[in-house]
Amino acid sequence: MRSIILAAAALSLTAGCVQAQSGPTTTFDGIAGSRNVDTDGNVEMNGAAISLSGRVGGWVEMNGGAVDIDARIGGDLEVNGGAADVTGSVAGSTLVNGGAVELSGSFAGPVELNAGAAELTGDFAEGLTATIGALEFAGEARGGVVIKGSGRERNWRGQLRGDRSEVEINGRLPGGASICAHEVTFGADASFAGPITVLADSPPVFASGVDDSQVRYTAREGERCE
Repeated sequence: MRSIILAAAALSLTAGCVQAQSGPTTTFDGIAGSRNVDTDGNVEMNGAAISLSGRVGGWVEMNGGAVDIDARIGGDLEVNGGAADVTGSVAGSTLVNGGAVELSGSFAGPVELNAGAAELTGDFAEGLTATIGALEFAGEARGGVVIKGSGRERNWRGQLRGDRSEVEINGRLPGGASICAHEVTFGADASFAGPITVLADSPPVFASGVDDSQVRYTAREGERCE
């Protein structure tokens, strides 16, 4: 039976069939699967390693250990995965929960991100809310931007220990942002037209040439980023 399941998974990966349909939901449940679709309906995929490409008129939900998306999505997108890579475009809202996340597509609706580590190089038209352990932002986010660093603080043998959240901004924030983390850095390509508020353990670090006149810093003093 195990050999049959593995063979079926391998076939789904190699076939990469194009599906064209209107209305209903395209589903996949298995170990590994790759779908190239052209549908006015929806797509739901669940598996250890899953990927989606093509065009989807409706919503997309992907749940897996490794999730890869390069598609044009007309509705909302929800991704839950250990590792997630999203390119292409999303017309609706986007929710991504993952361990390691890369977002390099075009996101027309609001984006909510919860990740251990994230690299964002995409275009975020309606803002971004991110709760992360480490973030590298090199895209553009208009609208409201809220970034919250999350460290796993705990007592260990009588001493307070924890992971230090790190945020590096090397992209464009035309509307400003609210950033809370242990450490915040603004790289050489960082730009912003609106006010930036930073709550961190120490003052943010600015690369040479970055205008820091609109950045207001407040010491975190052990506060949680909420």
